[in-house]
Amino acid sequence: MSKPWDDVGKPCVLLVDDEEEILIALGDLLEDSCTLLTVTDPCKALVLLKDHKEISVIISDQRMPGMTGDQFLCQARALSDARAILLTGYADLDAVVAALNHGHIVAYVHKPWEGDHVRSLVYEAHRTWQAQRALRTEQALLRGLMESLPFGLVFSDSAGRCIRSNRACSSLEESEHYTPALRPIIARMREAVRREGQAEELLEVGTDEGQTVWHEVARIALNWPDGAERAEAWQVSMDRDVTNRVLMEARLNQGERLEALGRLAAGVAHDFNNLLTILSSCLDMMDGEASPDDTVKAIQQKWLGQAHETIGRGQSLTRRLVQFARAGKSERAVRPLDIIAFLKERASLFRQSFHGATPAIRFVLDLPAEPLPPVLTCPEQCEMALLNLCVNARDAMPQGGIVTLSARRIAYALPAVSADCETEYALLLAVRDEGSGMSEEVQRHIFEPFFTTKEAGKGTGLGLAGIYSFVLAHHGDVQVTTAPGEGTEMQLLLPLLKA
Repeated sequence: MSKPWDDVGKPCVLLVDDEEEILIALGDLLEDSCTLLTVTDPCKALVLLKDHKEISVIISDQRMPGMTGDQFLCQARALSDARAILLTGYADLDAVVAALNHGHIVAYVHKPWEGDHVRSLVYEAHRTWQAQRALRTEQALLRGLMESLPFGLVFSDSAGRCIRSNRACSSLEESEHYTPALRPIIARMREAVRREGQAEELLEVGTDEGQTVWHEVARIALNWPDGAERAEAWQVSMDRDVTNRVLMEARLNQGERLEALGRLAAGVAHDFNNLLTILSSCLDMMDGEASPDDTVKAIQQKWLGQAHETIGRGQSLTRRLVQFARAGKSERAVRPLDIIAFLKERASLFRQSFHGATPAIRFVLDLPAEPLPPVLTCPEQCEMALLNLCVNARDAMPQGGIVTLSARRIAYALPAVSADCETEYALLLAVRDEGSGMSEEVQRHIFEPFFTTKEAGKGTGLGLAGIYSFVLAHHGDVQVTTAPGEGTEMQLLLPLLKA
């Protein structure tokens, strides 16, 4: 045998000839090195091709009744990727040309044939079939991968021309496959890869809609073309939108900071409250030792009154610290709650927070007519959170207006607290005001402990931080819709039980 077969495996060969003697002779020639299928009728051969996708080589006679070899191979090509070899007589050159044009044969063999030549042709045809099938597999894998990847993938040559991309762009310039905000960064990273072989950056990018998104872009140099220096190598760039991941990490980090600060606040509040208690007792004792001189007594009473008032403010602060510390530890008090009935019962309390405001503020409770599934929450913490939001809304409306507290079920995926909770819907509690609104810079800090925009003595900066801790402890979420001069809507999202 002129060629070894071990490196390509055993070919499956379909022999088609209307003469049994020819099939026997070809079988004797190839049976040791090939798996053979033989048939005398080309129509039956077409059926075999449908059922045997492993056939890699077809050897067909040209002169057969009912269908010539070139006609058979033309139809076979629509059913199989097998490579075709045509058997002809010396006078069948027209048939060979027809087979080349329509049947796409890779070779033809004159009768009578030379054995080693036939085996060599079968070997080459099978090896080509294997290579083409492997290439199609690689192409299908690459195409499927690029179409299904959850991030942008762009291959480019050393000049920055796009070779392949899964982005909807027909431009040959790689930069056109990215948003305008990313293009200068991509150009800078391309130069870094030319020098160092790889580059990676986490980027904060503003969108045309005014939103902020995060992109993780990684680039590497490919070992292609063969022998090319790094500066001349092709590159592949992977661009992933990681906004959700960054926000989740920030949320987890914020939760950890709030938990640590809550423990600190609880300890400080306890010790500070003990000191205030001692100080208050001392002042009570001094109160009973008033001077007989009326003038001195009046002065004593004035200063003692201010001291008691200051102690009262200190005790109020310690209560806020304790509330803040407990906001993230309400899991044990969580229970199913009829939120509509709860809000109706607490409406007078919320409305009381606007009593005496000048100009007047009108409080509106906006509830759906249909019942809502029970919400998993701690009623006391939920009440405190909504009361804080109402107070903030009041303080943001020095010119008066309307504050609306609403509740509704919305499509929103929250982390599942238990198997009994809905995974695609959540309860939305929203407090909307018509106040001054907030700038983007203020929005960045509103959930940070002790951050406040109120005057000194008007706020502790613990309200929204406590609300944030409360919502995190309930596996919920907080969203803010606001703009300077356009009011604010604070939205609390909490898990609902399945109906």
